[in-house]
Amino acid sequence: MKTKRFLSLLLTLAVLTGLCVIPTSAVETEEVATTEIEIFIENEDISEETRAKIIAYYSDPNHENDGIATCGLTCTLFGHKLEDSVVRSVTHKVRSTAPRCLEKTYTYEACTRCDYENSTLLGSSYIFCCS
Repeated sequence: MKTKRFLSLLLTLAVLTGLCVIPTSAVETEEVATTEIEIFIENEDISEETRAKIIAYYSDPNHENDGIATCGLTCTLFGHKLEDSVVRSVTHKVRSTAPRCLEKTYTYEACTRCDYENSTLLGSSYIFCCS
Protein backbone atom coordinates (compact mmCIF):
# COMPACT_ATOMS: atom_id res chain seq x y z
CA MET A 1 0.00 0.00 0.00
CA LYS A 2 2.79 2.40 0.92
CA THR A 3 4.62 1.50 -2.28
CA LYS A 4 1.62 2.43 -4.45
CA ARG A 5 1.20 5.74 -2.61
CA PHE A 6 4.93 6.49 -2.93
CA LEU A 7 4.93 5.70 -6.66
CA SER A 8 1.79 7.82 -7.14
CA LEU A 9 3.43 10.77 -5.34
CA LEU A 10 6.65 10.35 -7.31
CA LEU A 11 4.78 10.22 -10.63
CA THR A 12 2.76 13.32 -9.74
CA LEU A 13 5.92 15.25 -8.88
CA ALA A 14 7.58 14.18 -12.12
CA VAL A 15 4.61 15.34 -14.21
CA LEU A 16 4.40 18.69 -12.40
CA THR A 17 8.13 19.28 -12.79
CA GLY A 18 7.92 18.48 -16.50
CA LEU A 19 5.05 20.92 -16.96
CA CYS A 20 6.99 23.69 -15.22
CA VAL A 21 10.14 23.21 -17.32
CA ILE A 22 8.42 23.34 -20.73
CA PRO A 23 7.00 26.91 -20.45
CA THR A 24 10.28 28.24 -19.03
CA SER A 25 12.35 26.97 -21.95
CA ALA A 26 9.75 28.14 -24.47
CA VAL A 27 9.98 31.72 -23.15
CA GLU A 28 13.76 31.81 -23.52
CA THR A 29 13.76 30.72 -27.18
CA GLU A 30 10.77 32.76 -28.33
CA GLU A 31 11.58 34.93 -31.31
CA VAL A 32 9.99 38.25 -32.18
CA ALA A 33 8.58 38.52 -35.71
CA THR A 34 9.67 42.12 -36.42
CA THR A 35 13.42 42.28 -36.89
CA GLU A 36 15.70 44.88 -38.44
CA ILE A 37 19.23 44.23 -39.68
CA GLU A 38 22.08 46.75 -39.65
CA ILE A 39 25.29 46.09 -41.60
CA PHE A 40 28.64 47.62 -40.56
CA ILE A 41 31.54 47.26 -43.01
CA GLU A 42 34.93 47.76 -41.36
CA ASN A 43 37.03 48.20 -44.52
CA GLU A 44 36.68 51.67 -46.08
CA ASP A 45 38.85 50.87 -49.13
CA ILE A 46 36.55 48.43 -50.91
CA SER A 47 34.75 49.27 -54.14
CA GLU A 48 31.11 50.32 -54.29
CA GLU A 49 30.28 47.12 -56.19
CA THR A 50 31.71 44.97 -53.39
CA ARG A 51 29.96 47.14 -50.80
CA ALA A 52 26.64 46.53 -52.60
CA LYS A 53 27.36 42.76 -52.72
CA ILE A 54 28.03 42.75 -48.96
CA ILE A 55 24.82 44.60 -48.16
CA ALA A 56 22.78 42.28 -50.40
CA TYR A 57 24.49 39.19 -48.93
CA TYR A 58 23.88 40.02 -45.26
CA SER A 59 20.59 41.92 -45.39
CA ASP A 60 18.66 38.74 -46.19
CA PRO A 61 18.72 36.49 -43.08
CA ASN A 62 17.74 33.44 -45.16
CA HIS A 63 20.50 33.96 -47.73
CA GLU A 64 22.40 30.81 -48.48
CA ASN A 65 25.36 30.61 -50.81
CA ASP A 66 24.79 27.80 -53.30
CA GLY A 67 28.55 27.37 -53.67
CA ILE A 68 28.46 27.86 -57.44
CA ALA A 69 30.45 30.77 -58.84
CA THR A 70 30.88 31.48 -62.52
CA CYS A 71 34.58 32.08 -63.09
CA GLY A 72 35.90 33.74 -66.19
CA LEU A 73 39.02 32.70 -68.03
CA THR A 74 41.11 35.25 -66.10
CA CYS A 75 40.14 33.82 -62.70
CA THR A 76 40.63 30.27 -63.95
CA LEU A 77 44.16 31.00 -65.17
CA PHE A 78 45.43 33.50 -62.60
CA GLY A 79 43.17 32.99 -59.59
CA HIS A 80 40.68 35.33 -57.97
CA LYS A 81 41.40 38.99 -57.28
CA LEU A 82 39.89 39.17 -53.80
CA GLU A 83 38.72 42.13 -51.79
CA ASP A 84 38.16 41.24 -48.16
CA SER A 85 36.56 42.99 -45.24
CA VAL A 86 35.30 42.41 -41.73
CA VAL A 87 31.53 42.76 -41.56
CA ARG A 88 29.34 43.07 -38.49
CA SER A 89 25.61 42.48 -38.73
CA VAL A 90 23.28 43.44 -35.90
CA THR A 91 19.83 41.91 -36.02
CA HIS A 92 17.55 43.87 -33.72
CA LYS A 93 14.80 42.43 -31.53
CA VAL A 94 15.59 38.78 -32.13
CA ARG A 95 14.53 37.69 -28.66
CA SER A 96 11.69 38.82 -26.46
CA THR A 97 13.91 39.10 -23.36
CA ALA A 98 17.13 41.04 -22.78
CA PRO A 99 19.66 40.90 -24.35
CA ARG A 100 17.42 41.20 -27.42
CA CYS A 101 19.77 41.87 -30.34
CA LEU A 102 22.12 39.44 -32.10
CA GLU A 103 25.52 40.65 -33.32
CA LYS A 104 27.51 38.49 -35.74
CA THR A 105 31.01 39.21 -37.03
CA TYR A 106 32.15 37.78 -40.37
CA THR A 107 35.10 37.92 -42.70
CA TYR A 108 33.84 38.44 -46.23
CA GLU A 109 35.82 38.10 -49.41
CA ALA A 110 34.63 38.65 -52.97
CA CYS A 111 36.35 38.51 -56.34
CA THR A 112 36.29 41.73 -58.33
CA ARG A 113 36.36 39.82 -61.63
CA CYS A 114 33.66 37.18 -61.13
CA ASP A 115 30.79 36.41 -58.73
CA TYR A 116 32.85 34.36 -56.24
CA GLU A 117 32.12 35.26 -52.62
CA ASN A 118 33.03 33.60 -49.35
CA SER A 119 31.91 34.39 -45.82
CA THR A 120 33.24 32.98 -42.55
CA LEU A 121 31.50 33.52 -39.21
CA LEU A 122 34.03 34.72 -36.64
CA GLY A 123 31.70 35.02 -33.69
CA SER A 124 28.21 35.87 -32.53
CA SER A 125 26.70 37.13 -29.32
CA TYR A 126 23.56 38.70 -27.96
CA ILE A 127 23.96 42.38 -27.10
CA PHE A 128 22.01 44.99 -25.16
CA CYS A 129 20.98 47.69 -27.65
CA CYS A 130 17.18 47.72 -27.83
CA SER A 131 14.85 48.00 -24.91
